Amino acid sequence: MDQPVVSFCVPTYNRARYLRSLFEMLSTQLTAFPYPYEVVVSDNASTDGTPQLLTEYSELLPMRRFRQDTNIGGSANWHFVMAEARGTYVVYLADDDALIPDRVAGAIGAMEADPTVGVAYAPWLLFDLVADTPLGPFYQQDRDVRVAQDDYRGLLDVLLRHGVFPEVYICRRELLARIMPRVPEQAFYAFVHAAEFLQRGAALLLKDPFYVSITRYFDDEERVQAGAGEAEHAWDRYRGGLEHILGRAAAGMTDAERVGWCLRIQDLIAERIAVAVRLRAGAGRDAIETYYLAYRLKALGRESLLHVPLDVLRSGAAIHFLLSDEQLNRNVTQLVLQGDFDDSVRQYVTACSRVPVIFVEQPLPEDAFDVMRNTLVLCRTADRVPSEPQLAQLVAANVRVLTERELLLKFVA
Repeated sequence: MDQPVVSFCVPTYNRARYLRSLFEMLSTQLTAFPYPYEVVVSDNASTDGTPQLLTEYSELLPMRRFRQDTNIGGSANWHFVMAEARGTYVVYLADDDALIPDRVAGAIGAMEADPTVGVAYAPWLLFDLVADTPLGPFYQQDRDVRVAQDDYRGLLDVLLRHGVFPEVYICRRELLARIMPRVPEQAFYAFVHAAEFLQRGAALLLKDPFYVSITRYFDDEERVQAGAGEAEHAWDRYRGGLEHILGRAAAGMTDAERVGWCLRIQDLIAERIAVAVRLRAGAGRDAIETYYLAYRLKALGRESLLHVPLDVLRSGAAIHFLLSDEQLNRNVTQLVLQGDFDDSVRQYVTACSRVPVIFVEQPLPEDAFDVMRNTLVLCRTADRVPSEPQLAQLVAANVRVLTERELLLKFVA
């Protein structure tokens, strides 16, 4: 193997089916690649056919392969395979994604022409492999941008202006070794790493993708992308990462300038919260937590970003509370809903309730509460709420009565 200029680094675990597809693409697409390259693979103690597959494709690709004795975790395997690179330039490649080789070569050519550039970023192209359809880039820039070393304000401006998430990059191997990238808990790693790279060299932020994130690989298999899960809960880490860059840029900054930057960061975080709410609502996550997350947008004055109206999320949270709150449902053996509820509400409650549900459209009779035990009652109106003399009797019989108004007051609009 020639001394490689480029190292494509692939950590993997039990993904033989995806690796075969990836290696087939690479063995075809890289035939005209203008730089000597290597494919470095770290198998994180896979229990499927990954070892045999690596042996098979080592005949077709300039591959160096490693196998961990035990599963060391995803982050550690990533660190390992990146550290094993020998090329001048390092490119991380997920075992279920792909590359656009001519654009990889173009980015490396730009870095070769400017030795002060330590890292080149680009949006990634989303692609549905089953439908053979590109879905567009994850974010969009209107032009290539070069950010000078230590120009943290310039970096922050590009990130905020275009909604850049600097997760896909080509970097110089020696620079990667010097910054020792890690994954902090309180600040999004990609923003922190971008600042660390910029401390030691200039950065290119390219408008054209050189990396492909495949959203659907096989029509008979569903998989959850790590980035989608991250987007549901990482908004405060995003803020932490952007504020880390702002802290590096703060020297000589006036209070007014700092407020301006903070407002711009807040705008991006509001957009990410709206994305998180949409993903959570679509995936049927805890409706109460989704409501509280959405309500933050009201505080930020960005309620208009919500894909689902806040009032709908409020109703969902109220129903979820009714059905799942442990104290409210303690020792309850049946649920009674009194009033004219929509069919969608009836179907949802029936499907999700842990106890039998009784629907009563007419007001409850005078003596209804006298015969109930271990029952949770939701009244659409206050026509038949228990009287004061009945309250002690209801407590003894473990009967809890709520009105719809009381329930919704807990979750304000």
